[in-house]
This record gives sequence, structure tokens and C-alpha cells, in this order.
Amino acid sequence: MNTNTDMWVEFGKSLGMLFAVLAFFLIALYLVRRFSGRFGNKGSMALIKVLSVHHLSPKEKLVLVAVQDESILIGVSPAGISSLARFDKLPKTASASEPLETTKGFQNLLKKSLIKNNGVQKMPLENDSSDPGKGEIS
Repeated sequence: MNTNTDMWVEFGKSLGMLFAVLAFFLIALYLVRRFSGRFGNKGSMALIKVLSVHHLSPKEKLVLVAVQDESILIGVSPAGISSLARFDKLPKTASASEPLETTKGFQNLLKKSLIKNNGVQKMPLENDSSDPGKGEIS
């Protein structure tokens, strides 16, 4: 009886069972994440909608939330959450056919910004010889 060979066989069985258990947990996690949103709200409409978020700093932001027929402006900070204002009417939102400005992409926003400024802010060039002091970095 070779104990060295038996040891490697038992090690292989243990390693195989470890991989089987890990694979089972990964598949279960995948299935839970995939199907978790489908069973919760069948037939019900969303009562709370986040209309807009404006970040003031990395840890502070303003959030405009629609709850039933009114909208609420909420301030979120590390100290807590506070209601800042309430509006009776919901603000007019963009239609579904018109994409939001944030979903258009960086190129369109940059193009819009450049058209809006229309060359008003001219950046000095390094080799611009008309004003020798402007293009230099000190």
C-alpha cells in the first residue's frame, strides 16, 4: 500500500469538492441577482421616483424626489438627510423620445459648450508671439 499515492488521491478529492461547493455558491448568487427584481413589484407602480441629483461635493448632494403628486428637495450629507423644500406640482420632465443631456455623451456636451462660448474664451498658445507674457507658465 503506497501512502503517498493515497494522500494525493484524497487531496484531489478534497480540492474537487471545494471547487464544486464554490461553483454551487457562484451559480446560486448569479441566479439570485438575476431574478431578484422580477418577483418584487408585480403590477404595482413606483411610488417614489428620483427626478434629479446634483452633487455639491463628494459627500453632499441635493436630490429632487417625486412622491405621489408632490416633489421634495432633499439634502444629503454625512450628518444626515433633511427635507429642504416641498413643491405641489411636479416639474416638467423631458419626454421619453427626447434623450436627457446626461445620456447624450461627453462629445455632445463638449460640442454644446464650445458652441455656447463661440470662441469667447481664447486659450493662449505657447508659440503665440503677439503677447510674450501670456503663454508662459511660471
